[in-house]
Amino acid sequence: MKKFGITLIMAAALCLDSAAALPFRLDLDQFSINPELYAFKPDLSVSFETGTTGIGVGLESRLNQYFGVRTSFTWMPHFEVPLHFRIQVGDDDNPDYDSQGRSRFERMASELEEITGFKISQQVEMIGEPNMYNFKLLIDVHPFKDKRWYITTGFYAGSSVIGRAQNRPEDMTTLIAAAMYNNIYDNVYDTEYNDDAEPHGVILGVELSQEITDKIFDAGRMGMHVGDFKDQTDINGKPVRYKMEPGADNMVKAEMVVNSFKPYLGGGFSGQLSKNDDRFRFAVDCGIIFWGGTPKIYTHDGTEIVHDLTNLNHQIEDYVKLIRPLKVFPLLNVSLTYRIFK
Repeated sequence: MKKFGITLIMAAALCLDSAAALPFRLDLDQFSINPELYAFKPDLSVSFETGTTGIGVGLESRLNQYFGVRTSFTWMPHFEVPLHFRIQVGDDDNPDYDSQGRSRFERMASELEEITGFKISQQVEMIGEPNMYNFKLLIDVHPFKDKRWYITTGFYAGSSVIGRAQNRPEDMTTLIAAAMYNNIYDNVYDTEYNDDAEPHGVILGVELSQEITDKIFDAGRMGMHVGDFKDQTDINGKPVRYKMEPGADNMVKAEMVVNSFKPYLGGGFSGQLSKNDDRFRFAVDCGIIFWGGTPKIYTHDGTEIVHDLTNLNHQIEDYVKLIRPLKVFPLLNVSLTYRIFK
């Protein structure tokens, strides 16, 4: 028993000695009542930062030994992410080649060009761009002996739409032609199932022949297959397919959405750039921004891609796989500051 007591005392002494060597040991003086430690002695610095939140400029102040405050405006620089889609006719992936080797799309594209004069391409490209900008307000707490280390809390507030995508202008002719085709199809479909409807397909005031309208009705609508609805099936028990079609402005669009108010929690390290001049400093911040769970992606017709669809287009699926784990946004920023006064 005596040996056990001696061993316990030695182990406690060793732990205390090890803790004393840690760089993150707490500054116990903060718990003492010493007005000098909490004296309000603010300085003011201008900051420039870059990292996962983009680039930014701001102001910061070290209020006393234990507290600092930072504010800045950050934005993501412009860059483009291409997304490729193929226009599909009908609700399945069967190209339905005829005796001449033409697919269903090629046959209907030829009919459409003959009717309207618009030549339609099967390939449509959308361009995604970031739209991420934020104002931030952060409080730094320096509870350790080494005052270069700190813990940070605060918030980011800014755009809820952090990314947008829309078709290239070069694809407008194709999308206008697809919208015209779908308008003809709607007219034909209505005529087929509504006894009181107007005559078969009419375009620009001209009634189309029965042969052409039958071809359109049999082929189906034009659109870009994005995925299948998770909770919807047709009369045959197959998932209902979602095809993105041109909107009222004859364009296809999508937006990535998160919360506009985003709490932040992290930590960091700051130090002087030069031993001889304490006006210039640097800081490295690492933490997480709570932006409301996995981002949502809405198309122009209100369909949500990430949570509501499955069996996604291969390229869309690759991007969604990157997005799904990001229930919080990782932050890693480096900043440079210049003290204006103290």
